Amino acid sequence: VLTEAAEAARHSHGHSWPTVRALRLLAVAATQAGKPPKAVSALEEAVKSASEARPADLGVLAAVRQELAVAERLAGRAPAGKRVNAADADPAALSREVDEARAELSTLVGLAEVKAEVERLADLLVVQARRREAGKRVPERSLHMIFTGPPGTGKTTVARLIGRIFQGLGVLQSGHLVEVDRSGLVAGYVGQTAAKVNAAVDEALDGVLFIDEAYALANGGPSDFGSEALATLLKRMEDERERLAVVLAGYDEPMARLLDSNPGLRSRFPTHLRFPSYSGPELAKIFRLMATAYDYRLSPAAEERLTEVCGAMHEGAGPDFGNAREIRNLFEDAIAGHAQRSVDNPRVDLSLLEPQDLDWRPAPVATSREV
Repeated sequence: VLTEAAEAARHSHGHSWPTVRALRLLAVAATQAGKPPKAVSALEEAVKSASEARPADLGVLAAVRQELAVAERLAGRAPAGKRVNAADADPAALSREVDEARAELSTLVGLAEVKAEVERLADLLVVQARRREAGKRVPERSLHMIFTGPPGTGKTTVARLIGRIFQGLGVLQSGHLVEVDRSGLVAGYVGQTAAKVNAAVDEALDGVLFIDEAYALANGGPSDFGSEALATLLKRMEDERERLAVVLAGYDEPMARLLDSNPGLRSRFPTHLRFPSYSGPELAKIFRLMATAYDYRLSPAAEERLTEVCGAMHEGAGPDFGNAREIRNLFEDAIAGHAQRSVDNPRVDLSLLEPQDLDWRPAPVATSREV
C-alpha cells in the first residue's frame, strides 16, 4: 500500500513534501519488513525530492539524509558520502558537504554562541589538516563534546550537522548520527550493559554517538549498572578516538553532577556547548518558519497574537519548557483549529491562520496539595 502511495504522490505532486513523507513511510515499512535495499531506494528518492521541494526545509532534508545513511549501513552499503580522508575523496564534494552543513547551521534560529563555537572548531580542524599535510606536528584533539541546555533547543540538530562537517573535513568517515539514551545503554542484568554499550558504539563508529539525558547514567543506586555503562563507554572512546565523536547532552545542573561523578569524564570532553532557551521573538520566528514550510501564513491579527503567546511562553518558561517542541505543538494546534474553521466553509482561505487558531493557555501552576 505504501509503495502505491509513494508512486501516487510522485505522480501527483512531483518532488514535493507529500512525496517525501510517503517515501519516508515506505522506507520505515521496508526496514521493518527486513528489506533494507528497498528502504535505501525509497530514501534516495526522498533525498532528491526533499532537495527540490518548495518551500525549502533544510532541517527535514538533513533528517532524510541521515535516514539514508542508516539504511545504507543496514543494507551493507557504504554511505554515498563516506570518505576516509581528503586524499581519497573528491575535494570539491567534501568542500560542498562542509559548506552545505555550515549554511544549514547558520539558518538555525538563535544559538549565536553555539554557531560561533562550531565554526571555531571547524576552522581549527581545517588548519590542523593543512599543518599535517605540510609535515608539521599537530596536537591530538578529542572530538567528544558536552551539550547542555533545556529541551527543544536544537542539540540533536547541531550534533547531526557537526557530524556532516566532520565527515566533509575528513575527520570521520561517514559522519552519521546515532541517538541513544539510558535505556539504550543500561541493562537490568549482570553482563548485559557492556554488550548494549558496545553495540551502540559499533553502530556509531565513523560518526557521532549522541547520548540524550546522559546524566541518567549516574542516577542509579549502588546496584545500578549505569556506572558500568560509563566505564565501558570511556574505554571505547579511548580505543576508537579516531573513529568516534561522543556527545553527552542534558540539563545543565544534572550534567555538571555527572561530570563530577567520574574523574575520567570531564577531561575527555574538551568542547562544551551551552544551548540557551529561545527568546519570545525567536520562538515566534520558529513558528513562522514552520508555517512557511507547510504553506501557511498569518494574518496581521494572528501575528499580534503570536507575539503575545510567544512572549508569555518565554516569561513563564520553567526548567522543563520544551522551546521549539512547544512551538511545534502550538503550530499543530493552530492548523487543527484552522481546519475546524475551514471544513464546512469553502470560502475560508486554506492557508491563512487567524488569532483564534492560536489558542494557547499557560499550563496551570500546581498547588502544594497537588505536588
